[in-house]
Amino acid sequence: MKNKKFPRIKSKLILAPMAGVTNVAFRILCKKLGAGICYTEFFHTDALKKSDVFDVVNDERPVVTQIFGNDENKLFEAAKSLVGKTDVIDLNIGCPAPKVIGLGSGAALLKDLDKVESILKKMNTLNVPISCKIRLGINEKKIVALELAKIADKYCCAIAVHARTLEQGYSGKADWSYIRKIKENVSIPVIGNGDINKVEDVKKMFDETGCDYVMIGRRAMKDPFFFRRANHYLKTGEVLPEESFEEKMELLVEYLQLCKKYNCFEPNNFKLLFIQFSRGYRNSSKLRVEISRIKKFDELLLKVRELC
Repeated sequence: MKNKKFPRIKSKLILAPMAGVTNVAFRILCKKLGAGICYTEFFHTDALKKSDVFDVVNDERPVVTQIFGNDENKLFEAAKSLVGKTDVIDLNIGCPAPKVIGLGSGAALLKDLDKVESILKKMNTLNVPISCKIRLGINEKKIVALELAKIADKYCCAIAVHARTLEQGYSGKADWSYIRKIKENVSIPVIGNGDINKVEDVKKMFDETGCDYVMIGRRAMKDPFFFRRANHYLKTGEVLPEESFEEKMELLVEYLQLCKKYNCFEPNNFKLLFIQFSRGYRNSSKLRVEISRIKKFDELLLKVRELC
């Protein structure tokens, strides 16, 4: 079956899927700040049977919904249940978390490319674009990224490449040369991922790899404003200063309001964001202690408003 197309988007910057981070509120903010498209947190095939798990809303579309699992039939049925509700369904072939690997899912699928091909081929029969997010291989001696990319080229609308191995996790240096090799050998859009720490890195990745889009993960978690500054740098070559503490707190107020609107508030997720947003500012350690003690949503919202 012919590949469906990746959605047309206004920015070449993409928000990576991050468990405990990329809920609907965070995605909407990143889209507003310049992300062309956002990936959801990943959903296990069994979890999607619960009606309250899937959180995509029309305000954020187009959007990519990522799923993970090991059972080909369950993955197909999970993808089938999402048809019409999302714009791209992405198969996770890259998560290095031990609990995911232990299920034979995520980056564990790098060990069985025949199975990956069977999964993608079946998913491609659905009336929705399919993509995948991969790592380079199990370790540096077992690099399978190019072979896997050629499989994806037959069934997917795009491939996202985190240029590290499973063994590396999030340590060491991402090897962008593999992103270039993949780009030179496939016809579908290639999304580069790994080691984007400053706005100059975005242009550097485009220049060095020829990739079509750049995916931003941990940097965006710390600073969603990064999308705005990176887009500005790509257009003008100018590096904008980082936003003020007050601007970051205003964004957190908006985040809290969106969490309330879409019923997705998780205290621990918010406190993690507050730690990231407040890092480096005067009295930030004291503020973090105060925030950690607040249990009620309305009190938390009031406290953050006071900081704006």
